[in-house]
Amino acid sequence: MLLPAQLPLVRIYDAHFYRDGASFRHLGPHVRGRWDHHLADPATGAPTPNGDRGVLYATLSLRCAVAEVFGDDRRVSPSASQRLAVLSVDRPLDLVDTRGLAAVPLGVAAGALRARDRDLTQRIARQLYAETDADGLLYEGWQTGETCVCLWERVADRVEVLDDRGLIDDPVVALDLAVIADELLYDWPGVSSER
Repeated sequence: MLLPAQLPLVRIYDAHFYRDGASFRHLGPHVRGRWDHHLADPATGAPTPNGDRGVLYATLSLRCAVAEVFGDDRRVSPSASQRLAVLSVDRPLDLVDTRGLAAVPLGVAAGALRARDRDLTQRIARQLYAETDADGLLYEGWQTGETCVCLWERVADRVEVLDDRGLIDDPVVALDLAVIADELLYDWPGVSSER
């Protein structure tokens, strides 16, 4: 499936771990990285540095990004290092669609790819990466079912940061977070004391 060029992608990231909102993670597969296509250490299965394989997770809306980051705790309490980035890619993105019935040709039931079986989704990501030239994939977010995007390093040099703001030091973002927390029925204690 092609996503149009310049389509805004939304990402919440932690500046402790990423240089900026367009940075890809090359260490993996991470235990929480649903579509990580990294190769694990063959002896231990542990995450390893994969210089040639990187991943960036984003969404098409701020609500979905908030749900993906804070949904497990159902509490929107950002730390000082968490940031909101709006990204774009200067060309159409060729993404494998794993949403809904698109999962069936992959040999799994439609609901299986929304489950928390990281072994399954990571195995499928590695298979799709090996068998296609795709830039990444589309998937259904765990919390809201909205569309999320997993980009692979194949497109890393084309990702541009359009906007980047702290979650706690920008009053507009803070207000948006409060409204979204209310909409999703999450607690909104505001700023975390973690630094």
